[in-house]
Amino acid sequence: MPFRALIKTHHMTSRKKIQAITKSAKHHSCSVLIKTGKPPSVMIAQGTEDAVKQWVESVKRLRYKDYRLLRLEAVTAGQLSQQPGSITEFGSMKDLSAYLEECEVWGWWAEHMGFANGGR
Repeated sequence: MPFRALIKTHHMTSRKKIQAITKSAKHHSCSVLIKTGKPPSVMIAQGTEDAVKQWVESVKRLRYKDYRLLRLEAVTAGQLSQQPGSITEFGSMKDLSAYLEECEVWGWWAEHMGFANGGR
């Protein structure tokens, strides 16, 4: 069963840290989505339980401002449509949201981000 993590931070602008996240995603064979730029920033990882947990630990060590692990759980509905070890970067919440809708992950994301009733 796939495992998924949702992390929220204040912002992600450091290319060096983004490269570290990319390297970790490849190393742990996780599919990763990141929303970079102005606050808030979001990271979603999916893979095996061990891989996702190890990826989360590597991100935590980067010491992002206002780092919050919002969710870490096994999932049954919706799947990221990326290959394991790949990362996709979005510059806006609108673009990330549209992608998550296509993957049928939007409801999970909205609920755990704290959007009222999953609304937009």
